[in-house]
Amino acid sequence: MVSNARRHLLAESGEDGSRICDSKNVTRLAHGEIVTLNWVLVFHVFGVVFWVGSLLLISSLMALVPDEVGVAKERIIVLARRMLLVSANSGAAVAILFGIAAILLEPGVLARGWLHLKLLLVLLMLVIQFRLYQRIRALEDAPLDATRREFSILHGLVSLLLLGTLMLVFLKPF
Repeated sequence: MVSNARRHLLAESGEDGSRICDSKNVTRLAHGEIVTLNWVLVFHVFGVVFWVGSLLLISSLMALVPDEVGVAKERIIVLARRMLLVSANSGAAVAILFGIAAILLEPGVLARGWLHLKLLLVLLMLVIQFRLYQRIRALEDAPLDATRREFSILHGLVSLLLLGTLMLVFLKPF
């Protein structure tokens, strides 16, 4: 049996009418389309969790740098750079690729205003990730330039962007 949320999603999708249906016709749709979209969304959310979790951890680690001295400071910076290059970049790639796949499977969602704002928030998250990368690279050469405030602000911005994205996805205000 198809849930009410899926009926709603299926009833409003598709401009060509091929996927528009009412609750009586929902079982006649190809079951594979629903399953495929669900799997794409699972991997999209996994990528988001991996990406945002990495950014939050990296910004928290970098906020510790001003309090450390010597080798410990250098090791934190190297660890943060590795995490950014591997974890955050991988999570961002997975989230973005599967997000694009979800849009391709459900193109009717492009007409929704909340998605446009969500994409703007994703772009801002990418800007913050690039800023973290720039600061980490700069701190490898001059570790004394690190400030707790800067990385705490970046941590807060990542948290706010995540909250905003979640509100848009679940509440779909417009």
